Amino acid sequence: MTNSANADACANVVEYRKSRKAKRLSICVKNQGNVVVSIPEGVSPETAEKFVQSKKEWIEKAIRRLQTREPKHSQTVYTPNSEFCTKFRAMKFLPDNRKNFRLHILDKHFDIYYPRDVDFENETVQSVIRQLVEHVWKVEANEYLPQRMRSIAAQCGLSYKSLHIKNTRSFWGQCRRDNVIILSLHLMHLPDHLIDYVIMHELCHTIHKNHQNEFWALLDSLTGGKAKLLAKEMGNYSTRIY
Repeated sequence: MTNSANADACANVVEYRKSRKAKRLSICVKNQGNVVVSIPEGVSPETAEKFVQSKKEWIEKAIRRLQTREPKHSQTVYTPNSEFCTKFRAMKFLPDNRKNFRLHILDKHFDIYYPRDVDFENETVQSVIRQLVEHVWKVEANEYLPQRMRSIAAQCGLSYKSLHIKNTRSFWGQCRRDNVIILSLHLMHLPDHLIDYVIMHELCHTIHKNHQNEFWALLDSLTGGKAKLLAKEMGNYSTRIY
């Protein structure tokens, strides 16, 4: 989710903490990619946000480093006997006489045809399969997210310029200054209530381009007072695990 007026790509959540012990502004990137900013006494929220803006590149690099440190076993290892589902479809592996992998997407399932003699323990093979699965996620994201965005915007009485869905792992969503909203296709890994939360979060940024009190008050009003709890719950999920 976006985190301040111009730091949309920084992280999932930016938390600003007043600290009597802090002697200077400092930033800490947590394991889930969330950012904690320690603010000394006498430093204004506006100054803190400008500080985050100036460190945006560093923050993005720190998030990427954390993501690359995730253990390999966090990714699914696919075999012909794997039982795996995306949000709306079950996966089926089918042997084929052809030499290449093929993907066939149907209403309730998707079929991955594989060469009969392929070695599923080969990392290149796993990479190809993950790319096919990711393509299914993309199809489903384009099927689901635009209509969900329209529905929630209408319910909330908020508007946005346009929606773009991208294969990004550094953030769940962005709202640009011109109210163009960008959502990660990896939102499709999340439970429905968290997808809705991210959408509402970005819609609130069409009104408030920061994370100050007015922003959280609006988001609270849309989530039944659960904005901070939902933000915390987002920390349990990663764009890299599927």
